[in-house]
Amino acid sequence: MKPNLFIVGQPKSGTTALHQFLGQHPEIYMSSIKEPHFFCADFHLESDRAYGKQRFYDFRNESAYLQLFSKAKNVKIAGESSTNYLYSQVAAEKIHNFNPDAKIIIILREPAKFLYSLHSHYVKFTEENEPDFLTALALETERQQEKSLSSRVTSPSYVYYSQRVQYYQQVKRYCDRFSPNQIKVIIFEEFQSENERIFREILEFLGVDSNFTPEYAAVNTNKEVKFKAINNLVNHPFAKSISKNLLSQEFNDFVRDKIVERLLWNQAPKATMPDPIKVQLMQQYKPEVIQISKLLGIDLVTKWGYDTLN
Repeated sequence: MKPNLFIVGQPKSGTTALHQFLGQHPEIYMSSIKEPHFFCADFHLESDRAYGKQRFYDFRNESAYLQLFSKAKNVKIAGESSTNYLYSQVAAEKIHNFNPDAKIIIILREPAKFLYSLHSHYVKFTEENEPDFLTALALETERQQEKSLSSRVTSPSYVYYSQRVQYYQQVKRYCDRFSPNQIKVIIFEEFQSENERIFREILEFLGVDSNFTPEYAAVNTNKEVKFKAINNLVNHPFAKSISKNLLSQEFNDFVRDKIVERLLWNQAPKATMPDPIKVQLMQQYKPEVIQISKLLGIDLVTKWGYDTLN
């Protein structure tokens, strides 16, 4: 079955939980590999150019991509979640060319907290080599000149942090190609606090039985690295390349999620962004929040607390 649902982003905004919840529904099939990133050809090219070869993005051939949905039998919805489709400049057009009738789900998170969480995630997975958040943000100009980058970042522009929160142009790419009834925009903070209500809205949007209740469970709880040296080794591209060549990606994902994380990482409370940094970033991104609010017809200025800024 050709996929007709795409959760296009953002990362660190509940996409993994939503993917898992939807995958439990009897009328929905979600790909066993969560992030094939098939449609972001701009990142494929950028990554290959940076490394002089193909190191990342395994799914570039349509027949291999469609194999991810070969088990989608007798369902209304077949979907996948690739969290950088929203950030990609070409994915919206390519998805529309592939399936113009597709449903699109977008999850947006307050920009300052999103960037703080994204930076922490990249540090943990060694895609970010600068552990200090503000310093990493300040390196963006250098990184656009391919300097000060981790040798393990999937694509250099993943760590162009200011571009990650250009919500207006990212969402507009989808609004320009898909009709309003094909797009569902979810606000992360609402999904987090009202899980069940938002999930039922999504089922109604997809046209499947909205009375279905999944087994809700905590997904992607915050963890800190327990053994940094071993974590660096496990996340080294050479080690990943060997395991990828020898074993299926489904098995590698299972090992990462169920074994590696339990051995190398401890569950820990999330680090809180210092208020001065948060306020500084909110002031910087307020124009973007105003713009995306107008596009969506949702008062995100108030919802995200930007109305309280001096």
